[in-house]
Amino acid sequence: MSIFGPQIFSAIRKGFADVAAQAEHVRIRHDRLEEYAASLPSVPQANVFDDSHHYNGNAEETASYVLALDAVNFGSGYKPRMVSEGWRLVDGSIYYTLSTRLKDEFENVSPLLPPALRVMTVERCRRIFALPRGRYCDEFSALCVNALRELGEAIPESPLDFAGDSAATLVTRLAQLPYFSDIHAYKGQDIPVLKRAQIAAADMHLAFSRQGKPFYKDIAQLTMFADNAVPHVLRVDGLLEYSPALAAKIAAGEYLPSGSAEEVEIRACAGHAVELVAARKGMTAMDIDHILWHRRAENEHYRKSKTHLTLTHFY
Repeated sequence: MSIFGPQIFSAIRKGFADVAAQAEHVRIRHDRLEEYAASLPSVPQANVFDDSHHYNGNAEETASYVLALDAVNFGSGYKPRMVSEGWRLVDGSIYYTLSTRLKDEFENVSPLLPPALRVMTVERCRRIFALPRGRYCDEFSALCVNALRELGEAIPESPLDFAGDSAATLVTRLAQLPYFSDIHAYKGQDIPVLKRAQIAAADMHLAFSRQGKPFYKDIAQLTMFADNAVPHVLRVDGLLEYSPALAAKIAAGEYLPSGSAEEVEIRACAGHAVELVAARKGMTAMDIDHILWHRRAENEHYRKSKTHLTLTHFY
């Protein structure tokens, strides 16, 4: 049965739980769940689509901006290597670099509506994101171009219409595009994670909430946005445990292949752990994700040890 449609979020949650039940490299410390949930704040930090880092235009342009941003919202594994090649980040963040550079393009050159996305070139992409030449910057540029072209081809006319009337609709539509299709085989089962497709729905809702027009009534159904940041926080906090072999690979800076059992287990077990914490807090998974993301971004303690790294266009 297809995972796509109104039940897409249930399918993601089921995949998280199924991986957690079979995982060999990652373990959730169920004995610590109650204490850990109690230690978290009951209200997440304010989550705003701020004007300094994001474009705010008319409805069609705003929708196109959000979709284009989340088409290229990846590169955590590329970040250290691109920085070593001379890429200068905004606020030390790959996300804020992409969002701000794209904002500048929309404001100072022209909005990237679907026709422009369809003919995106490496040269324009490199200029937009101020990418220097180098092996990994070149590879990242090519991935961005492919992702933007794919998105442009998928939107027949209106970005606003493509966004649909629900988060489930947008995630379903994006999940069918190869660069958004964050679905991985694990022990004979397809596990949907769909990090960027879900963030696109969250960003769409935030962008239009800023304009006084919240976009989706089903936004609370989103799961954790599983990448490499929140799993790291959960591990440092002792809610996730990694096998000695996996821990050694991460400590050595070894890259985990995208879709490998270890990488899927890290992301899915973190997703399931967040669901268990959210249930105990009476909060949404997205709110718990937001609390933990800020914990890593704002606390030097979490930057003293390494996250897992994967060269992927999924996060």
